[in-house]
Amino acid sequence: MAADADAEDDGGSVDLQSEEQKRLALRQQRREQVEYLKLHRAKLEKVAQRCVNRVLLQLPPDPYEALLFQLSAHVKASGIFFAHFRALPAGEDFVLEVVADARSSNLMPHRMLLRRELVAGLQAEPDVSQLQRALGSVLAGVNVLDFQEIHRRLCAAIPGTAEALRLRANLAGELLEAAGRLMDCTSYEAVRAGILEFGGVCEEEEEECVASAITCQKDLEVWQKLWPEICYPVRQGDLWAALLPDAQELLSGSDRAVEFVDEVAETSRQQALAELNLEEIDQDELPEPEPHEYCPPLNSVHLALSLSHALAAKVGAGNFEDGEDFVGTLSSLRKQINTALPKYVLNETRLKEIATAEFAERQKAAAAARFAKSQSQEAMDAESDDESMESEKDPIVLLQEEQQQSSVYFSVHLDADAAYDAEGDVYSFAEGTKMDQGQLIDYYATLCEGEPLLKCLIAPFSSRDPKLSTVGSALEVAEQVAIVDEAFAADALPIPAQEEEEEEEDSTPQEASERDGVGRLRDSRLSVLGLTTQRIRLLKAQNGHHGLCTKELGRDTVLDFGASEEMLSSVGPLMDYLLVTPDRSRRLLLPTREEQELQTALAPLGDRIRAICLTAYRAKKSTDKRKTSKDLKKAQFCEGLRRLGYKYVDEYAAQIFDFVDQSSNDSISPTELRLLELVDGAGSLEDLDRLRIWLCEWKARRARHAKEKMEALRLEREERGEEGETEEHAAQVAEAEAEAKESPLAELWQYMDRDGSGEASFAEFRRALRKAKHPAGLNPNKGPALELFMCLDIQVDGSIVEGEFYCFSILSAYFQLQRVERVRTFLEDRFGNLKAAFKYMDADRSGSLTTQEWMDFMMGPQGYADEEDVKVCFFFIDKDFSGQLTSKEFEFLGNFDGRDFVNDVAKLRDYLVEKYENLEDAYDAFEQKMPPPDMGGTDLSQIPEKKRKRREGRGLSGNDFVNCCRMCNFKGRFDPRLLFNFLDASHVGHITRNEFLQLGKLGAVEALRISSERMRNGISTLKHFIFHEVELEEPDTPQEDDKWKWAGVHKALREVTQDDLELAE
Repeated sequence: MAADADAEDDGGSVDLQSEEQKRLALRQQRREQVEYLKLHRAKLEKVAQRCVNRVLLQLPPDPYEALLFQLSAHVKASGIFFAHFRALPAGEDFVLEVVADARSSNLMPHRMLLRRELVAGLQAEPDVSQLQRALGSVLAGVNVLDFQEIHRRLCAAIPGTAEALRLRANLAGELLEAAGRLMDCTSYEAVRAGILEFGGVCEEEEEECVASAITCQKDLEVWQKLWPEICYPVRQGDLWAALLPDAQELLSGSDRAVEFVDEVAETSRQQALAELNLEEIDQDELPEPEPHEYCPPLNSVHLALSLSHALAAKVGAGNFEDGEDFVGTLSSLRKQINTALPKYVLNETRLKEIATAEFAERQKAAAAARFAKSQSQEAMDAESDDESMESEKDPIVLLQEEQQQSSVYFSVHLDADAAYDAEGDVYSFAEGTKMDQGQLIDYYATLCEGEPLLKCLIAPFSSRDPKLSTVGSALEVAEQVAIVDEAFAADALPIPAQEEEEEEEDSTPQEASERDGVGRLRDSRLSVLGLTTQRIRLLKAQNGHHGLCTKELGRDTVLDFGASEEMLSSVGPLMDYLLVTPDRSRRLLLPTREEQELQTALAPLGDRIRAICLTAYRAKKSTDKRKTSKDLKKAQFCEGLRRLGYKYVDEYAAQIFDFVDQSSNDSISPTELRLLELVDGAGSLEDLDRLRIWLCEWKARRARHAKEKMEALRLEREERGEEGETEEHAAQVAEAEAEAKESPLAELWQYMDRDGSGEASFAEFRRALRKAKHPAGLNPNKGPALELFMCLDIQVDGSIVEGEFYCFSILSAYFQLQRVERVRTFLEDRFGNLKAAFKYMDADRSGSLTTQEWMDFMMGPQGYADEEDVKVCFFFIDKDFSGQLTSKEFEFLGNFDGRDFVNDVAKLRDYLVEKYENLEDAYDAFEQKMPPPDMGGTDLSQIPEKKRKRREGRGLSGNDFVNCCRMCNFKGRFDPRLLFNFLDASHVGHITRNEFLQLGKLGAVEALRISSERMRNGISTLKHFIFHEVELEEPDTPQEDDKWKWAGVHKALREVTQDDLELAE
């Protein structure tokens, strides 16, 4: 028996191992499928589409057979390769056709025109046959993206003479165009793809090895400060230079029209800014930037060159003579630029101050002061909300001002190699002055600090200096100052090319040379293919890791055309390289030439930028299907939590996802997920009602300030001897009266929904509270504002629509019923019954209590804790709106039951729907004082337009509401005036359409209770799971707390779902 039991146990363990192996095999298969999909899906879709297009053009009798034939041509070989060049005559010049082999099918994707003087660099007296022999098969069998091999073969076929360099650069640009067409992409996207594929770059390293692609409006935002910059000797201008405040005056008399990517949107933006008072508003109150604002002017290259020459004409050429004191020259130039562009220099100084740590500390201190002041009600009452607090107000920074920063600055080529004395290990830039490396480092640091416009030092140290490796860590300059060394000699690299046959590939990356990020000039004579080859070889040397490439090339690209003017004609193809490098700056050093000559040479650069900007601006979302999103989809989030072991996925996961998806893009980022750290759930009805109280007081303060302002204007007119009322004054009075009638909720919604979309995100909600100077909006901790937001987000989808927002009124009204019941209970406990309480309070036996008497009695001798309870109770039971409570009204308080009252409100709702079909028509009828149709009322459309418009939008006062209830013969248990007081939760004496329509949302309280309870339970269980149950990979660096776990669980969710094809879609 024991043996049998052991056999059964062995069999069970074998079954478990078998199941585990199957599960691992299935998971491996899924992972391979995902990798295969990433590698081939995009290409397969393009090939299939081409084949279908050809069949549709041919109109064959049997389209299915023709489609199979077309597809079969793509399975005979792998990859797309260049086949040969075909040379043809074109008058005195030549045409070169590029023929490619795509799965054994010949394609001719590109034709190029070669000028005779260009081909003369290859042959003295060129003809078609000689050109064909020289270039015909030079690229046969080379993959179209293998730029390293293409460059090697072109260098072998075309000698490295100065005359031949232009031909090689021209061919390189044309071959990139051909590669882009074969890959169905732009030429710069082909360069990007070649670096990733042949540099061995893995997905995790992609962002560090190449720049992000420019395919949609979102990419324009990323690239707004990364576009190539044009450097005319000493003075430099980026693509935003044309928008400088002083540019229009400086370019006076020349073609200075700025061409925007969207002229209509730019006009609207200018009008919106003109209507804002930038001296009074906060940064948060600025309109959100529109996509077109992230795109530079389409003719920015032309305008930047014009501005550079205009500035040069005004302040001097700016070239340094040998032995000249360039510090003094820089200082002189800066002073002249201060005179020529005073507004720009002022803006530069202001933005530099804002970027300092001291300013950040002042901002934090001011924010803390605002929050402390907002918590003091007396201080807020003493201060007008419309008056700006100058001592606490942050300066407004417009997006355009940030873009223009550093549009004009100096780049200095120092040529330290010539000044270096190897024997004495010293530098001598001027006769009689010698500095060692330490002194020179201090000198450069002082120079950069003293000259705010100096942003680029070229060749500041000699390559022969044995201590060059320590420069990067020793020289501390501002981040925006680029330090670059001389270019590599020709095609030389500090590493050997990898051998084709290696005994074994080493998986550990090769150590980078210690240059500490000091980059190099890029030699434009290498052409775009040569520069790309440099990057590919450096990446391959570290198995696709970016470390060596970053150490050797740095993070600043500088192309010096001053040293190789003959290569200026190839600036268009070199643009493809500039857009691929993952650098923080890209600069073109131009030679000193006439403006028109430079304009012509840089036209291809301007055309490329124009095309890229227009294409990206037209695409709202990225069309790159190969681009992997690092955010979590809902299916990934839910299934990932299930796989990690979260037990309540079905109950809470979907609802939590909908709430934290603040961007409403059906995915959540680590930052969005971390929102759950701030809250445990929605706030209470009391929190919401306190917001209502604050808004009413805020509204009263605004009204008081408006009245004082009107009175001051009246006294000013009287002092000037003006009699009567002007039209302007009458309009201001009418506007103030209309604003006084507007509900504070309506004003808050206008602050929230500034774009008119009908919904508001949490960011918009918090910005509105901040503008109103509510404590939750000014609090650096977002938690209190988020709790209020969750109260109004009844659908728990991460946004508040207008209908949900106006539930604010009914939710507050429900809680006010609780306040009334609390006061009644207090009086009954204290006096036994309400009749005795009234008799005790009515000391003068007048038979009534004024508001002041009621407040003094409750808050004084009786010591009631909550003043708002007392106010609400008085307002609610004052049925005749007289401001006094009679004994009869007081007796009603003793018989009040909240549930019966709510049932009576529901009865009114049902009665109005029965009589008027819906609440919208009921409100219109009440506003027009029209009885129901079955009681003699007429259709609203039959009321004269003049009479109808006179009443529209006025709202309903208490008497209007009571009279209309009687007019339609509504009979309930409670007086209609109490029903009005219930709907008038803001206590302003009238109700608007939105408040009236809350009759249809009496179930909002129960819906909020259910959603709040679910969210509170969901957040609680998820937090416990993240911080106490799931095992996460800890960061490499020690952390002070557990906040890293939010990003950690986000990463874990992506990892456990990335191999699932269904979830990846």
